[in-house]
Amino acid sequence: MNKKLIAFFSILSLFLSTPLIPANAAAKAGASCSKAGITSVVSSKTYTCIKSGKKLVWNKGVSKSTKSIAVAPTSFSNLYENRNGIAYAAWKATADSIAAGKSNVVNLKIYTGPKTAAPKYKTPEIAIGLVSQAFSKYKTPENVHVIQYSVADIQWAEDKVKSIVDTASYNELNRNENGRLVDSNCGKTDCYGAKQVSTNSGIAFVLQGVPTGNNNDPLGVARWELGQLDAHEFTHAMQRATIAGLQTKDWPNGWVMEGSAELAQNLVMSYKSYDEYMKWRKLDSQEFYGKNTKITTSFMTAYLGTTGAEDCRNNNEPCYKYNLGSRIMEIFVALKGPGVMLDLFRESALQGFEPAFQSIFGVTWAEASPIINKTIVELFQSGE
Repeated sequence: MNKKLIAFFSILSLFLSTPLIPANAAAKAGASCSKAGITSVVSSKTYTCIKSGKKLVWNKGVSKSTKSIAVAPTSFSNLYENRNGIAYAAWKATADSIAAGKSNVVNLKIYTGPKTAAPKYKTPEIAIGLVSQAFSKYKTPENVHVIQYSVADIQWAEDKVKSIVDTASYNELNRNENGRLVDSNCGKTDCYGAKQVSTNSGIAFVLQGVPTGNNNDPLGVARWELGQLDAHEFTHAMQRATIAGLQTKDWPNGWVMEGSAELAQNLVMSYKSYDEYMKWRKLDSQEFYGKNTKITTSFMTAYLGTTGAEDCRNNNEPCYKYNLGSRIMEIFVALKGPGVMLDLFRESALQGFEPAFQSIFGVTWAEASPIINKTIVELFQSGE
């Protein structure tokens, strides 16, 4: 019998054989209880009555999960049927890739502006190294420069880039960013974003506009303090490395490019804990849950029908290329492993999206997209 199932049945057997105090008994760590050994489950946490000195009190409690792992999909033919196994399959495949891989980052330098307070998460090398481990079979940029700057250090950041590359390379980078290579990460009074750019010679920059305050966005906390932002941007560096020096046909669409980076940041930085992954996954997708969700069959038909680089249908409609894109890419990772995020990016750039998709998955986009549509709609409408 599968070891995970044995562990599950062991826990279940323990629960069935041990008297439980109803949750409304309001067990709380340190509060008095009546008999040593009894347990109480409150908010998915199991408290046990223990003897402390001469008193009986509830212990600190242990979070326990008795939910079995759903069957993972293996193809689009059983994707909808096994949709509840998508998240775990994607997480497990990525955790396994990190465990089996090694970081290929050779030269990483981090610079923080003289008037900039370093982010609380002071080790982007951890996040960047984990991304490289997850994609260890793919080309990693040899020279990586992380430049962190507040609104007071915008000119310093510009000068730092110029000190690393020659004038022609700087001008090319700046031109590709519409003349706003550095300051587009900032507003008039504060910085709020990050971007990744690479030179034709393979030098990768992560330009981080560091905010001076906290906007109380929990996802912002995750990005800055848990390394998700670093992982996100370095995933873009890995994407670009796959097409370095090659003649490209098209720029991959937004939900392939940004959805992959959004998914990778969560998978990689939560690789030790599936529960942690699910926490950030749900928070990232929170606007799509509930009875008033935007995610309907007709919405997804239009969304999935736009597979070119210009995938924002008009300026008034959000693209959802980050959060919704990550959920589409999660399906692909569940079926093919994390490397598919780079494979689909590369082949979309070289061939165009639909030929790339068919070459990777062995089915046409016209065949697969209705199944993806049905699966995504059902997951959101059921709160998964």
